[in-house]
Amino acid sequence: MQLAVWGANIAGGFLRTHAPQERRGSFAYNVELARLAEQHGFHAMLFPVRFLGQIGGSEQDGEEGQLDPLTTVAALSMVTERIHFISAVLPGFIHPVTLAKIGSTIDRISGGRWHVNLVSGWFQEEQEMYGIPWMEHGERYERSKEYLQVLQGLWQEPDFSFAGRYYRIKRGHLRPLPVQKPYPAIFQGGNSLEAREMAGRFSDWYFMNGAPLEELQEQIWHVSQVAAGWGRKVKFAVNAFVIARETEAEAWEEYHQLVENANLQAIQLFKSRVGEAKGMWSKSVTLSDFVANNEGFRTGLIGSYQQVAERIGVLHRNGIDMLLTAFRWPLQEIPLFREKVWSLLDVEAFIHSNETS
Repeated sequence: MQLAVWGANIAGGFLRTHAPQERRGSFAYNVELARLAEQHGFHAMLFPVRFLGQIGGSEQDGEEGQLDPLTTVAALSMVTERIHFISAVLPGFIHPVTLAKIGSTIDRISGGRWHVNLVSGWFQEEQEMYGIPWMEHGERYERSKEYLQVLQGLWQEPDFSFAGRYYRIKRGHLRPLPVQKPYPAIFQGGNSLEAREMAGRFSDWYFMNGAPLEELQEQIWHVSQVAAGWGRKVKFAVNAFVIARETEAEAWEEYHQLVENANLQAIQLFKSRVGEAKGMWSKSVTLSDFVANNEGFRTGLIGSYQQVAERIGVLHRNGIDMLLTAFRWPLQEIPLFREKVWSLLDVEAFIHSNETS
């Protein structure tokens, strides 16, 4: 299992709560975070895309705003050596040919450490405020399918042509090509039927919001079935907000503190904005489901170090290939997570492999 962490290019933190948390989103902070994650064996960082508002906190939190995920990772690749970077991209804002050129350049700069996370886009207000025509849910995914075909074609073929509804390419060719072959891995989220169909056919990784094991298993099965029909395989990543402490009681006490201090205004604003997100957040019913970014509490990585390690082991054995983590205080918690949790996971994985061999 690979270990990833959210990049902090959007200021305000990853919790919708009035309780203290790390809220910085500056480039200097991201340099510190990337170097620390790399030092402690994290495989990747995912940088979200946002043109309006924050994730955690309120609209007034995080005056640093939102750094672009593409230029941010290009710069971070120059101050790191091993860690991979995943940039979220909204199709409506960047033409696929432009992204193919930018992505190939970043992949060259980083020595093959860049990937794209295609976000079909649920935030209507954000797009309309910049004059981008709004599409209904199904149409957004039809556009995304074409978008990925253009990316994959330009990154692989010497002369690529494509005639679709949204994009038309006549003998397009791209030089230089990316370092990674056949192309930089494509990540994609979204829990709807359309998202699963697209992932099974075109994407390399399927990101899932935080969820209990049975919900994750159903999504893994469905996407895998679609992929098999196209002669493909897809890997799976799940989001999780981690509260790992010395004792279970300590972890749950902190969790309750975060939920009891929930920023109700920020949560209500978020709920009003995600009405067009079909599938994602559809099973979020409690207040706590909205406190952590992308339903991070629902994955259940709350407890003692041993309990969290055991839970991660269960996720891995049930088809999860990457754990995308978020922390209240990343600079303090990442070293502890590596020492206190990840080391136990290595032992558990070894024991399990012996039991099943």
